[in-house]
Amino acid sequence: MLKRNRKWLALYSLLVVAALVLSACGSGGGGQSTDNQQPQQQEPSQASGPDSPNYLKLNLGDEPPSLDPQLATDTISFEIIGATYEGLVRQDANGDFPQGSGIAESWEVSEDGLTYTFHLRDAQWSDGKPVTANDFAFAWKRAMDPRTASQYSYIVYPYIKGGDAVAGACGDDGSCEGDDAKIEEALNNVGIEVVDEKTLKVTLSQNVPFFMNLLTFPVWRPVRQDIVEQYGDQFATDADKAVYNGPFIVKEWNHNNSLRLEKNPTYWDAQSVKLDYIDFVMVSDAAAYINAYEAGEIDITGVPAEFKEQFEQTHADELGRYADGATFYLVLNTTKKPWNNPKARRAVALAIDRDIYINTLNKGIGLPAVSYTNPVITSPGEPGVSFEEKYVRPLNLFPTKAQPEEAKRLWQEALQEEGISELPTLEFVGDNGDVVKTRLEFFQQQLKQNLGIDMQIVQVPFEERLERQRTQKFDVIMAGWGPDYDHPLTFLDMWVCDGPYNDGKYCSEQYDNLVKQLQQATDPAQQRELAIELEKLIGQDVPIVPIYHREVLYAQKPYVKNLIRRAVGFSPEFKWAYTEGRGK
Repeated sequence: MLKRNRKWLALYSLLVVAALVLSACGSGGGGQSTDNQQPQQQEPSQASGPDSPNYLKLNLGDEPPSLDPQLATDTISFEIIGATYEGLVRQDANGDFPQGSGIAESWEVSEDGLTYTFHLRDAQWSDGKPVTANDFAFAWKRAMDPRTASQYSYIVYPYIKGGDAVAGACGDDGSCEGDDAKIEEALNNVGIEVVDEKTLKVTLSQNVPFFMNLLTFPVWRPVRQDIVEQYGDQFATDADKAVYNGPFIVKEWNHNNSLRLEKNPTYWDAQSVKLDYIDFVMVSDAAAYINAYEAGEIDITGVPAEFKEQFEQTHADELGRYADGATFYLVLNTTKKPWNNPKARRAVALAIDRDIYINTLNKGIGLPAVSYTNPVITSPGEPGVSFEEKYVRPLNLFPTKAQPEEAKRLWQEALQEEGISELPTLEFVGDNGDVVKTRLEFFQQQLKQNLGIDMQIVQVPFEERLERQRTQKFDVIMAGWGPDYDHPLTFLDMWVCDGPYNDGKYCSEQYDNLVKQLQQATDPAQQRELAIELEKLIGQDVPIVPIYHREVLYAQKPYVKNLIRRAVGFSPEFKWAYTEGRGK
């Protein structure tokens, strides 16, 4: 079950700390997060109603690397895909998955929980052709097909009957050369059956309590086979090289500059969509997008900690704050010395003062990470109980205050064990932008002060950072992860040896075995115990260095209504959003 494509999963871009992209990395499960503070909204007059035209002006932060549902791996792309494609189910305003919320009008589940039969509603693509069961079957098999190299195949093939055979159909080198017949045979035998044009039958490999949650994720959304084959590698690379079945379509895409979504007139629930269009700019510089918000050029903005006091003075009524489910951490490249030594990694974990990071750089926004799994994740079998708060936080696996003496001891032992007498200057790679630079400089200073490490900061464009990350062209990098579904596994399965998002290349047979047991466990108590053991192993081996659990501070114009944000689930949700009172 743990064999995976040796590909990379894009993690949270650091620019998300400050840009509009307020979403978690993933989708599915859980309701909205609870805002610690919500912006005040205008009280509409009795005669008022939704504006006409109705639109939002937003900052996407950067160019979306891919709008292909099966290939996209980052939150910027997910934000657009979430608005333009619809899966079998859609999370409603309460965070639930009621029958009829998406393309599936209804469904039945077998008593053993292994077979789902979905009945599709009458829905259309943006070119007027019907959405069929084959569109889903094609998309899911495309995601599983190792020749597609979908980094998110890991949340498809392990759960579909026969999926492991597809993932294992290529040779050990992962090239798939000469394996076409074997792959096709495996795909023909997976548990996905198109009963008829409007009926899809899915057989799972095991009972998956969060299967509905998974179905909201982009990789599970349908694509049309004829369109994918028509455009080949160019599919979804421009507005006119795809068709859409969601609330919006991509109308214009000026690469690296702007993107426009327009209401999809063929969407089955178009009457619920009040926005006529959404205009996105792509600005990663904090001062620039803050100025754009103050000038009324965008309607919502993330507020970096550096601007917190300013906005509390000038835009207090427009500020909101919420825990978005993301955990940030340092990735150490274990293919290079000394990061192959767990003592070196533990030394870094002890050299970072998380309290200073939160209270000084973040101005008190966020929670120091003394463990890895984010506190928003529910404990298995215990509704409403945070797994991290109840079971992991008391273990104090990572300190909030730096422990420089212990850090130096471990560091020197690691260098001696690896035969390193003099360490060259190491590269700390991050995205462009002043907000990112400030944070990189903090870690640079901490590692110099407490361990004597010389770090060179290297800032590059978003897509280049992703390329460096997946090809291990870094010594240290900061990344993050948001939950795909409401279970500790959504965080803990990341560090298996050949995990597509394991960019530091940590590898432990013990860790892999525990993850496999957790994937197969059905008893909630057993799931909790296994998850706790994995957290303990993270504290011991330090595959990554947890830094903080994020809270997002944002500003939103008072005329923006019904924009839903979630800690666990697709966010932000534009389907029900609208404006009322713009310009008043």
